Amino acid sequence: MPYILKSYETGETLSQTTDAPQATGAFEEYAQAGWVPAAAGLGLSRGGVYRLDDPMPGGVKRKIKVVAIGAGLNAFTYVREGVA
Repeated sequence: MPYILKSYETGETLSQTTDAPQATGAFEEYAQAGWVPAAAGLGLSRGGVYRLDDPMPGGVKRKIKVVAIGAGLNAFTYVREGVA
């Protein structure tokens, strides 16, 4: 089941991945890879706010803020800001 990245404003699906988020060690900060389409081509902006839907039954729809984009790794790092 994929994690689904969406526009926070419109709810439009931007990308998805089956890779689980990996904690970075900073409070509420996670890196996540394996995006299709690729993270680098999504037009994400550092500091931009998006929605990330958890695929698990009863999963949480989270408001996230992008803090870094790793184009070569097809990944980005984000901070959870709350429930969307």
